[in-house]
Amino acid sequence: MAKGWNFACALARQGHDVTVLTCGSHHRHAIERYCIDHRLPGQMNFVWHDIPGRAGPGYQNAEKIRRHYYMWQVTARKLVARLNAEQPFDVIHHLTWTVLRWPSFLGGLGPRFVFGPVGGGETTPWRLRRGFPNRGWKFEIQRDILNICSRFDPMVLHCLSKADAILVTDHATFHHVPIWWHNKTSLVADIYAPSVSGPPSQVDREISKAPSILFAGRLEYWKGVQLALGAMARLRTEIPDLSFTIAGEGPEEDYLRKIAAEFGLEERVKFRGKLPHRELHQLYMEHDLFVFPSLHDSAAQVIGEAMAHGLPVVCLDLGGSGLAINADCGIVVSTKGQDIKAVEQQLAAAIARVIKDKNHLARLKKGAMERAGSFSHQQRAHRMVEQFYKPPSLKPAFMATPSVLPKR
Repeated sequence: MAKGWNFACALARQGHDVTVLTCGSHHRHAIERYCIDHRLPGQMNFVWHDIPGRAGPGYQNAEKIRRHYYMWQVTARKLVARLNAEQPFDVIHHLTWTVLRWPSFLGGLGPRFVFGPVGGGETTPWRLRRGFPNRGWKFEIQRDILNICSRFDPMVLHCLSKADAILVTDHATFHHVPIWWHNKTSLVADIYAPSVSGPPSQVDREISKAPSILFAGRLEYWKGVQLALGAMARLRTEIPDLSFTIAGEGPEEDYLRKIAAEFGLEERVKFRGKLPHRELHQLYMEHDLFVFPSLHDSAAQVIGEAMAHGLPVVCLDLGGSGLAINADCGIVVSTKGQDIKAVEQQLAAAIARVIKDKNHLARLKKGAMERAGSFSHQQRAHRMVEQFYKPPSLKPAFMATPSVLPKR
């Protein structure tokens, strides 16, 4: 993942000795090719590990890659123990994957062990499941069962017991951790914001006369785009010239198009499909507000991208989004005890509140840029060292990241 790669590079740039443990069959070729054309920062080393006799299956089959990941974790422990014996590390940080129910086996080896940030403890409120496609109901029930089972999974419990610091991305996952370990568990907004170069920022450009809102991400039912469409329908009279752009592709595109048609929003909603990064960058610059009503996203990096472009964010209080957004850069809509109609109405009210008050919108745009600065890779790495790699005088000398990819 680009997140793990950029975080490791940020640590190295700050003068720390960083050893990255990752899967050779998945990532070695890409990383070594990247290193030919780019100079790595500071003291940064790679250790390649694969399950003996079994190459990685690739990322196309989610079930196979998860089984492979579990076995990879088990077999990696002996390698890390040997490396630590040869040259002791100060910190072992298991960074990815970011799901609590997929544990790490690298705790208890001697160095301080940091696990996370992880999410996955969130669940979609039952009142908001009405209208889900059949696939959605099946997936949510399966996810509920997995979350319940993970509370009793001895591997997960062992991982948490050995961690010196447990980092979680949302309140639901915090409460998924047994209460006797809450004293070493911290909430961390797992959002990264890139540096943006190019056209003038959202803060400097004139707010458009025809207001527009944007969603970007996979078109999955749990991303909540259907709720944003319901909000748009409620704003038809109040803000008649408001438009909504949906960027992304996924299995629920037909489902969402059908909802847009039922609301009579065909002329106000544009489906742009999957876009290259350059075109998505332009979309950020052209819109006034980013709407992200996800039902259980642990670490939606698209929020960081939106704020880096000066877009305020309207989101739900579910998952990691509600932790990343505050009153200075957007609005977090409460879902507690609310049904679909009530949430759609609250989303509509939040959008109208921002769009109709140009001074408020301008303040939020500025706040979004400032908030994005606090989520840069350099800032995130610095805070991680200061808050969780203790004692502060030590150099973090190892980070376990089983999925690291260079970002070109």
